[in-house]
Amino acid sequence: MATIKKILLLTDFSQLSEFATQHALQIAKQTHAAVTFLHVINTPVDWVKIPIENEKRFPETKAAIGLAKSKLSALGMQFSKHGIKTTETLLFNVGVENIPSFINGKDYDLVIMGSHGADGFKEVALGSNAQKVVRQTKVPTLIVKTEPKAAAYKRMVIASNFEANQQSFHSDLFDISEQLKLELDLLYVNTPYKFKESEQIQDMLNNFCAHTAQKNCSIHLVNALNEERGVAFYMKQSNADVLAIATTGKSTLTQLFSPSVTEAVINHLDIPTLVFHL
Repeated sequence: MATIKKILLLTDFSQLSEFATQHALQIAKQTHAAVTFLHVINTPVDWVKIPIENEKRFPETKAAIGLAKSKLSALGMQFSKHGIKTTETLLFNVGVENIPSFINGKDYDLVIMGSHGADGFKEVALGSNAQKVVRQTKVPTLIVKTEPKAAAYKRMVIASNFEANQQSFHSDLFDISEQLKLELDLLYVNTPYKFKESEQIQDMLNNFCAHTAQKNCSIHLVNALNEERGVAFYMKQSNADVLAIATTGKSTLTQLFSPSVTEAVINHLDIPTLVFHL
């Protein structure tokens, strides 16, 4: 059973990271999960190996490290007030490209991070940070751009093709949604190059819902030129708290959504997006 027991929060102490922190706190309170705070700081030398007596040669670096430790400690105190266990991790000279390796080497159940999306920072922010994590990590990743709109998540939209060979992905999603006590919207985007008739889609989604624990899930069909447009259209009409989507990790559309579609959805929607990696 896939449940959220350990959360990794990536933070650079920016406003976006504050939004991610609020989401992490909200989910941790709902799931009673432990939270690890991860901050990466670049230093002019290998700070792990430098002798203590030589640290005084780099006063600005020492000050930056001290400030980071202070901010991480403050985050820990904020979460501990709610009875949440926390761990503070400070990494030195780890590039964005190395963060997925760090994540995959641990046993986290959920990664949470902020992203600017396409609001003037598409290539810089998403291309250098969220994109690499989404493409390379094996852990479900929640990408956020804004603060939570409510005190707790209540409704989740699952965008998928709902084919039988994706049952493992859907099973994990249903376990998490049950843990968070979420109502579910099942969204199928019908596109010209993968066109299905309405009756066929209705039968497929009804059959899918019948085999889940959440018998009250609602089903929705959107006709669109492509998956991104369909998801965007539905989410603008929806009052959902989070969108769940899976990416194949390949460069072309195969079973669910390709990295390019997933990244486009993250770029252009403000709603928190939970990305699963197949």
